[in-house]
Amino acid sequence: MKKYLSLYFILFTILSFSQDSKLKEYCYKAPRYYECINLLKDGSFKYYRKTEFLKEEIYGNWQVKNDSLLVLDSNPQRSRLIVNEIYKKGKKITFNVRDSEQRLINYHLYIIRNKKDTIAYKDQFDKTIVTNKEKGMSFYIVNTAGLHSPEYKFKSNKANYFNVTFEQKRIFENEQWKFKGNKIVPLNLDGKYSNYELK
Repeated sequence: MKKYLSLYFILFTILSFSQDSKLKEYCYKAPRYYECINLLKDGSFKYYRKTEFLKEEIYGNWQVKNDSLLVLDSNPQRSRLIVNEIYKKGKKITFNVRDSEQRLINYHLYIIRNKKDTIAYKDQFDKTIVTNKEKGMSFYIVNTAGLHSPEYKFKSNKANYFNVTFEQKRIFENEQWKFKGNKIVPLNLDGKYSNYELK
């Protein structure tokens, strides 16, 4: 009898732990699209997104702020955009763009001159050369999948050559999703809130 009680207690403990370790699962399904996030009780999360051409899994840590924001940070954390500013002789301004493994990529470069004026260089590869008048105050990059880099503000007025490393894998860095208890509104790759909810 004691053996059966011990066995029952062990099975009950294992089942309880496996059920309690997952706090909640929020998902959205559409034709050729699936997105889901599991919030675990230990403060970690597992995120999964699948499209017709892409699959991605991201792990990290989560917390809720003000009962309305779900804050996500990837683990391990990587820099989404690294820029090395250099001065070289000449009047040309050059953006030398690579991914995190220093491979050439196709990208769109957006140079922001002021709040109402943005210059777009579409379908770029390797280097983009612009005039001094087009340098602006900041820039950001978008890859062919639609992933936006953070906006980078120029540090030096003299720099005219920019070695840019753009992380093409999605990274959550203090990313804030709308949290409604039984629903979550995620951010899209462009940093804007989606028009659908994870339930």
